Amino acid sequence: MSIEFTFNLRDFERSIEQAASAVIEGTVKGVEDALEYWQLTATNLAPIGRYKNRRGGNLRARIDHTTPKVGDGVVTGSVVANAFNNGFNYAYYLHNVASAKGAEARTPGTVLDFLEKSKKDGESRMQRLIEDAIKAELSRKGMT
Repeated sequence: MSIEFTFNLRDFERSIEQAASAVIEGTVKGVEDALEYWQLTATNLAPIGRYKNRRGGNLRARIDHTTPKVGDGVVTGSVVANAFNNGFNYAYYLHNVASAKGAEARTPGTVLDFLEKSKKDGESRMQRLIEDAIKAELSRKGMT
């Protein structure tokens, strides 16, 4: 006498593909959330311009984040600051040149290397935002 046991790999493979898709979607959403958080904290740390009726000036208005991109097993994105005035990138100068020369921001609570500092200080929170978005997507698709 023989009793046979069968395991359907197709259903299992389909579940793995759905889980992988949910993880990617959650990661993209989480990276978007993390970039928004990074942009906000970088804006709050950026030096404040001295322009009448424009608190923060051109620099703070020109801090933005990219759209997350998926490729080669990674999801990438960045926060950028490009405050051009007559061909001169004030954001680049403050962040990379002036800070390297030892200059300091005039307003308390602001720093010249605002992009780097906000990333470093917020890294653990950004990681949690990504993890939470992945968990939420898996839950939304009924996989937890």
